[in-house]
Amino acid sequence: AGSSPSFQVNPADNSDVDVSQRSHALFVQDQLRLVDDRLQIAGAFRAQFFKLNEPRFTPAASAPYAGITFQSPPAAYTGDGSIAYTFRSSGTKLRGHVGNGYRAPSLFERFGTSFFGGFFSPLGDPRLRPERSIAFDAGIDQSFGNNQVRLSATYFYTRLQEVIGFDFSGTINPQTDPFDRFFGYLNTGGGLARGVELSATLSPTRTLDLFTSYTYTNSDQRTAQVGGSGVISSLVVPAHQFSAVATQRIGRRVFLNFDLTATSDYLAPVFPNVYRFKNLIKTDLGGSYELPLTDRRQLRLFGYLDNLFNRKNFESGFQTPGRTARAGASLRF
Repeated sequence: AGSSPSFQVNPADNSDVDVSQRSHALFVQDQLRLVDDRLQIAGAFRAQFFKLNEPRFTPAASAPYAGITFQSPPAAYTGDGSIAYTFRSSGTKLRGHVGNGYRAPSLFERFGTSFFGGFFSPLGDPRLRPERSIAFDAGIDQSFGNNQVRLSATYFYTRLQEVIGFDFSGTINPQTDPFDRFFGYLNTGGGLARGVELSATLSPTRTLDLFTSYTYTNSDQRTAQVGGSGVISSLVVPAHQFSAVATQRIGRRVFLNFDLTATSDYLAPVFPNVYRFKNLIKTDLGGSYELPLTDRRQLRLFGYLDNLFNRKNFESGFQTPGRTARAGASLRF
């Protein structure tokens, strides 16, 4: 018989941090409809203010962040604006949108620690700056045949100006890091994503609805995703994504649903390397039957077959389940 190793815990060596933070936000929004509702304009503004209470470390003498002046995250000011104009004679709609984003670092990202395998290490950095981003998109929607066919095209652009990442590639040097960290949270240059999304919605009959979409995304980071790999493409973001959904109604109570999702190959990290994973193709089939019990009560029976063709797929580097069946019932009253 063998014995597993154990760690001797001395209560006198225990340490903890008591830290809290409050935030208050102000949000205003206005929507305008002009030119007989053909022109729509919307704008929004949000301000958020933070108040960090002074952290308390126990014991204070051995606290990894002792001797540092802790500041509250800077105030966040974000705005969002959109405009759309509809040409009713042709069924054409032009639209545009722009906005910026802000995320304050979490308390764990600033003060978090780790104890694993008998090794203690600070993970957080109290000096972290917030994440900031800006996004823009513009597109056109076109309808035909009394809205039986609706086409849409959108160009999008998103720039992550600065993000908070978790680094274990060696960028954090314990010789120069003020908290003697080997790995942990840090500010890094963000990335850039731009691309095009195309979609179509069709209703060829009164009982059949079809939807299909395609998205091309060119997403890059400013620095390599894993140290020494030279890979700047964003991980787990396939360049090409396609989806199709078909919903068929049979009579008034039976619904059948077919769902197809497909992507191109993509890169994903599996510590400590980056690997290329095969494209994902997933097909689902579902059905439901609605049975009215009374005027106000309705029973719905449903069943689904996920991954209908039992294809081996991977998401974020992990294998997903094969063919899976599920069924259930819901009661509405």
